[in-house]
Amino acid sequence: MKDSIKNIIIEGFEPLEELASFSKHVAEEGIVLLKNNQKVLPLFKKRVAVFGRIQFNYYKSGTGSGGLVNVRHVPSFIEALQSEPNIKIDQSILNTYAQWVEEFPFDSGNGQWASEPWNQNEMEINEDLILNSSQNNDVAVVIFGRTAGEDKDNHPSKGSYYLTDVEINLLKKVTKHFKQTVVVLNVGNPIDMAFMDQYKVDGLVYAWHGGGYGAYALKDVLMGYSSPSGKLPMTMIKDLTLDPSYKNFGHKGKVYYQEDIYVGYRYFETFDTDAVRYPFGFGLSYTQFKVTPKNFDVEDKTITFSIEVKNIGKVAGKEVVQIYLEAPQGLLGKPKLTLAGFVKTKLLQPKATELVEVKLDLFNLASYDDEGLIYKSSYVLEKGDYHFHVGTSIRDTQRFGEIEMRDDIITLKSEEISAPNESFKRIKPDKDFNVTYHDVPLRQANYNERIFKEVPKLIETNNKKVNLSDVYHKKATLETFIGSLSVDEMIQLTRGEGMSSPKVTTGTASAFGGVTPSLLIKGIPLVCCADGPSGIRMDSGFYASSLPNGILLASTFNTKLVESLYQLLALEMKGYNVDIILGPGMNIHRNPLNGRNFEYYSEDPLLTGLIASSAIKGLQKEGVTGTLKHVFANNQETDRFNVNSIVSERAQREIYLKGFEIAIKDGGARAIMTSYNPVNDLWTASHFEVNKKLIRDEWGFKGILVTDWWAKLNDWGNPIGDVKNTKAMIISQNDLYMVIKDSLSNSNDDNSKESYLNGALKLEHLQQVAYNILSFILKTPAFFRMHGLPLSIYKPRLRPWMKSNNQALKLPLVQSILVNNKKEAINPLVFKQYVETETPFKTINVKSAEAYYSKDTAIIKSYNHNDQFIYHLYRGKAKLMTKDLIDLDALKTDKYPVVGLNAWVAHQFTNDTAIFDPSLITKRDDLVIIDKKDAILSYPVHFRLPGKYVVECVLSSSASTLAQLPFSIFVDNRYHTTITINGTEGKTTHAKATILVDPKDSIISFKFNKSNIEIQKITILRHG
Repeated sequence: MKDSIKNIIIEGFEPLEELASFSKHVAEEGIVLLKNNQKVLPLFKKRVAVFGRIQFNYYKSGTGSGGLVNVRHVPSFIEALQSEPNIKIDQSILNTYAQWVEEFPFDSGNGQWASEPWNQNEMEINEDLILNSSQNNDVAVVIFGRTAGEDKDNHPSKGSYYLTDVEINLLKKVTKHFKQTVVVLNVGNPIDMAFMDQYKVDGLVYAWHGGGYGAYALKDVLMGYSSPSGKLPMTMIKDLTLDPSYKNFGHKGKVYYQEDIYVGYRYFETFDTDAVRYPFGFGLSYTQFKVTPKNFDVEDKTITFSIEVKNIGKVAGKEVVQIYLEAPQGLLGKPKLTLAGFVKTKLLQPKATELVEVKLDLFNLASYDDEGLIYKSSYVLEKGDYHFHVGTSIRDTQRFGEIEMRDDIITLKSEEISAPNESFKRIKPDKDFNVTYHDVPLRQANYNERIFKEVPKLIETNNKKVNLSDVYHKKATLETFIGSLSVDEMIQLTRGEGMSSPKVTTGTASAFGGVTPSLLIKGIPLVCCADGPSGIRMDSGFYASSLPNGILLASTFNTKLVESLYQLLALEMKGYNVDIILGPGMNIHRNPLNGRNFEYYSEDPLLTGLIASSAIKGLQKEGVTGTLKHVFANNQETDRFNVNSIVSERAQREIYLKGFEIAIKDGGARAIMTSYNPVNDLWTASHFEVNKKLIRDEWGFKGILVTDWWAKLNDWGNPIGDVKNTKAMIISQNDLYMVIKDSLSNSNDDNSKESYLNGALKLEHLQQVAYNILSFILKTPAFFRMHGLPLSIYKPRLRPWMKSNNQALKLPLVQSILVNNKKEAINPLVFKQYVETETPFKTINVKSAEAYYSKDTAIIKSYNHNDQFIYHLYRGKAKLMTKDLIDLDALKTDKYPVVGLNAWVAHQFTNDTAIFDPSLITKRDDLVIIDKKDAILSYPVHFRLPGKYVVECVLSSSASTLAQLPFSIFVDNRYHTTITINGTEGKTTHAKATILVDPKDSIISFKFNKSNIEIQKITILRHG
């Protein structure tokens, strides 16, 4: 992988082909096979009927910032199957669905944020058609899909968590007539699986949301080209109401975390094993493995496991070895089992063996004592026997290894941080593992007194003319540079600008750093950050690679694979001049209904932390980085700006903050995003105890903290969060407020300057956040670009959390093949390639690989020492997707109004010259109304003179002021810029942009990425 990345050519503002392809490879490893009776899978050489309309509309991701990556094309599941030479698809069923889908197309909502429905309408299919199909086919594949996302939790209703009546009826008819049925779930979170008890389902596959080429990954797993190796990163239960958080989820105002540390498998394996349908860590393969523990060694506080894994089946595959801790109950009470470590094998051929090794730090197995039963506010290993279990899921293990603690050991003395201020009762097991409830320990520390006592050290001010480049070249210290900044400049530095700031890559989330002229003059660059965890989201319409979602990445249990994926993402980020990606998203799966579970990893903090750590390592190999989000207890989308999470200090430390701690200590993370919500009455964006005392002082974090976009902030004792209270943010060492329109004018009217003048905010506080921000900026590609320096790759000093012998991903061996006895080159990281031959494929020969081919398509299955890659070959020239928005020839007209003859004279576009699709746009009186997203409004225009032109739009929207409404301007299908406005709640607003044009007849087009916009007037004039 390392050598191959060196040879990748990065093209500016173009998706990286290798990243898209490698994403497909990763998606294969995250697909989870849960049932495979009578070897119904794989489908190789079988006759298959595919049911379910989602076969035409594969969900690459959930909605919101974690999924809205703009791609040219998302292959559908049926499209992937139709490219397959070794399967026969029932054309009658396919044609029936195709006609129905044409009549009832994909419903993307009204184009507004979170308006896309959870599911798509399903076709009611005639039972006679199913009966006929069953007589001519071997297997039925029924595929269902679901989405959810930011601002849109799942719901315990039909069409969301539960199947609809039409879906159930379809499954009932199919299983009645077909001898074998496979159900595929293209979902972002678990759904109800009562149908497994009601109908004869032979195969069950969780495909998750696999990114842009997830459908091809799914096809290759179902065909058997790749043996499934995904494992469940959460517990799947029989009844949603049995989840311990069920009664405390989705409420507005306040949510009590009564289940405490007993989240997911920690609850079910301790208290209610019968509620589990599929356990944590479970997943089947097309082969079988024998796992034999060989050695258990304890030296100092390092525990080493050696485990032999042998493939005793008939096909190649991978296995995940999992180690669980059974700790003594002691006084604190603990789950019966807790994931302590894991490792994934390399690709093992039949009869092959690998000896894997896992190292654990004994101190990382400690529990947090928030009551003082052993030693208050400390991590403790209670006396007693510590047993370890080795296996392939939490239910399939054997005891191996034991440590006896004769005395309690305090592994870390801390202090009370973020204890609840309101009494409630939390779960704790009794001696027979029954659920009991105990009072939670309450706050004793004085929050404001801590702030008063812990003022940062003052930096001496000066009048020197220092540039930030002088700090890099060691001509001046960073303290000297900060001492030269004015109070206004330091305050301006704390404001990020966006969304879609024109100062950085168009359509991205924010610009920060040199956001004002004086900061730029002093050598502070503009740093660009973009959403999100599953690829670069740009509202400008730029295309990017869509990655598999977080829940799938965690299902791989493969840290090295994720690291390689994010190293490739880093290359694409550099091509778009993006310095930071707003991800990984790593909030805990507290409840199955959380709408953003698709972009988060797991119910387990260790798995969450290590996968996130791998993502960060991959990004930072190439000099960019990611933002860990969201700190913390942000576990529902309902009322996410305001809902107060009432949670114990122990649950915070062991569950909701632990993953972030791992990603900082193991991954060397350099950026963190705080969450929208308050925790125990304090909005996290201004939580001094967590942001400063825990994250910075105790964990040793040296990077930047940023708020979530338009977050609220508060002081202790003030229950009202306010977006303007940046004083509280700065004191807490949350460094950057995201986002406002203009830093120089203080467009958000924040209270930083006012607080400085009245003494509530000290100079030392401003200097400290300036130090944090500038230390970060000095390591960004933006700094090196601005100052013409060769990009220095940041190499963090890592503190090992858990080590294994999982080797780095090696390249496949295939570089070229013989097609019809002619040599053809192969890109080893690109799975979809074309062979320019006019004759059908007659022979395909490849060294050390398998080839399956038909007349026009071929599959090459390549093995190497550690992995397997699958190449798809197509006969003919590559089909390039164009960026053209409209058919310019069809819009030719004799009427091209002349503009630009005189400078500063505005021309107003009139509705009678507007060109648009009436199914997407409505014209009423003097208004043009954008009814659906992706609508394009065009006007003919003749530019008389070359130069800069100003486009001004007068428009309104009934959407709330939090809604983001981007639209892009094209001239003759050439992209120029993107304008983003917020919803106006019906009020009129003005938006301007500048474009550079040549003198000629042209078509100016406006592409609207959202709907619910009324345009009152559009004018254009030449800049003088």
